[in-house]
Amino acid sequence: MRKEVYTIKSDILGKNMQVHVFGHYGINFLLFPITDDDPTEWEQVGLIKSLAPLIEKGHIKLFSIEANNLDSWQNQSLSPKERSDNHYKFNAYLMNDVVPFIFSDNGSPVPIITAGGGIGAFHAVNTYFRRPDVFIGTIGANGFYDIRWLSGAFYDSNCYFNSPLHYLPNLTEDYWLSFLQSQKSVYLLAEDSNWDLINQSYRLGDILNNKNIQHQIEIINVNDFASENINKIMLEKIIKFKF
Repeated sequence: MRKEVYTIKSDILGKNMQVHVFGHYGINFLLFPITDDDPTEWEQVGLIKSLAPLIEKGHIKLFSIEANNLDSWQNQSLSPKERSDNHYKFNAYLMNDVVPFIFSDNGSPVPIITAGGGIGAFHAVNTYFRRPDVFIGTIGANGFYDIRWLSGAFYDSNCYFNSPLHYLPNLTEDYWLSFLQSQKSVYLLAEDSNWDLINQSYRLGDILNNKNIQHQIEIINVNDFASENINKIMLEKIIKFKF
C-alpha cells in the first residue's frame, strides 16, 4: 500500500503542514483529525489499517491532513479575534494549498469527499457546505455544527460563516443550492450514547430537509465514547462508498 508523507509550505498559515497520502487511485477522501492537529490520528485508531484492502485495490485514496486547531480555537493564549482570524486562514489554506495538492497528486481535478470525527467532523462538514462546487460529499462522525462549541461567547462574521447551523438556514442563492441539492453523499453519524451530538446532527438534518438537501443521519450503537469508536463509525460508511 502506498503511504507517503508530504510537507506543504503554507504562506497563508506561515508554517509547514503535513499531508499523509494513502493509495494511488480511487475515490478521494480528505480526512481531518479527530481531536487536535495530528495527521497520524486515523492511523493510530486503526482506520487506515482497516481500509488497507480497499486502498490496495484502488477503490479509495486518502489524504490525512494536519489541522490548525492548536493555533486557532484550541489556543486559549490567543484572543478570540485572533482565533477566529486563524480559522479563516485555515479555510484559505484548504482551498489554496490542500485542494491543489490533491489535484496535483491525482494528475487532474478529481471529486473529493471530506470526512472527520469529533472536531474533524465539524471541519469536514463545514468545508463541504462552504464549497459544494469543489467537494461532492461529506462524512461527519460525532460532530458538532454550531461554531459556539469552539468560540463560546465570541461571535463575529467569520464565526457565522463557519457555523453550518447558522449560515445554512439563510442560504438562498440558487448557484450554491443547486450543488447541494444535486449531491447525495452527506452522512451525519453519531453514537447512540451521546445525546448532545445526536441533537447537533438532527438540528442540521432539519435545516437540510427544509432546503431539500439529501442526507442521511445514522445513530450508531457502540459502547463507551472513544476515538476507536469513531474509527468504527467511519469505517462502516467509507466502505459503502466502494461503488
